[in-house]
Amino acid sequence: MRSSPETPTSSSVSQGRPRRRWLRRLLWMGLGLAVLLATGTVYQAVSAAADARNFPPPGRMVDVGGHRLHLHCIGEGRPTVVLETGANGMSSGWAWVQPEVAKATRVCSYDRAGTAWSEPGQQPHDAAHVAEQLHTLLANAGESGPFVLVGHSLGGLFVRLYADRYPGEVAGMVLLDASHPDQMQRLPQSARTQLEVGMKVMAIAPALIKVGLARATGLFAAIGRGLPERAFAEVAAFASTPQHLAAAHAEMLVWEDTVAQVRATRNLGELPLLVVSAGSTAGAGEELLPAFHAMHREMVALSSRGEYRLISEANHISLVTDASHARQTSAAILDVVNKVRASSKAEAVSP
Repeated sequence: MRSSPETPTSSSVSQGRPRRRWLRRLLWMGLGLAVLLATGTVYQAVSAAADARNFPPPGRMVDVGGHRLHLHCIGEGRPTVVLETGANGMSSGWAWVQPEVAKATRVCSYDRAGTAWSEPGQQPHDAAHVAEQLHTLLANAGESGPFVLVGHSLGGLFVRLYADRYPGEVAGMVLLDASHPDQMQRLPQSARTQLEVGMKVMAIAPALIKVGLARATGLFAAIGRGLPERAFAEVAAFASTPQHLAAAHAEMLVWEDTVAQVRATRNLGELPLLVVSAGSTAGAGEELLPAFHAMHREMVALSSRGEYRLISEANHISLVTDASHARQTSAAILDVVNKVRASSKAEAVSP
């Protein structure tokens, strides 16, 4: 007897069961993912609110025209040292260096627009606008020169632009494992690939942060490892906020604008300058060191009083995050401070 078209055969029934099982599994997986994302979002929001209570800004919030930047100054004496952090950094990253330098002179750290405690601004994040905002910040806060500018990594480009725009305010400079404007053309392809990967990670980072994944995994907190406990907690907290990562990403997106601006700057004349290199990469990318060291040695020629120093056991990050390496970094900064003071005394007694 032939089966009716409306009557399912045992074969069709057996084929339909696996499809239904897969549909149920997909449904449960989707529900599980939705619950996980919702839980992560709540976790991120609750944690961010707790961070805001637990980590108030240690310095002052200063209006720079439409938004406020965070400035933290300690110590007394002249010249005042101004610390400019690298990409994705914040003022707390100087927690070893700043108190050490403050034993001998006044020293200020700050957070660029949109990073850490500072409010976001409307201007581009290139070197010209960073320098302009820093100048306004120091002036509005009543911090007067002469300044010794310290630029770590990307911050090295920013302080070079500052010195070019406001030469009368700058008495000395430390370029701390600083970026070179031509490095992307001179480094191996592997380094350019690393940067491209990093940019892609930073582009999706705000989404990872909003659902709590970055905070839960400590994805970006590692940059503060080695700092004092309080400072590390602050770095971990702000490295897990969409605003901070978005601002850091925006700085890298205008890299070409920044390096073009720095290439157009003048030399530093007789300004006391110390170029410091890290001697290690902590086991990753050791082949890049000779190229970086060569570029750093070239930067010595920016000033007729330029000098070079290698901190052989330190890597790019540990120059500021490791207590022993940070002491050497602090000593380098104070060497330039002392050179500025010696020059001031010589000028004061000259006929």
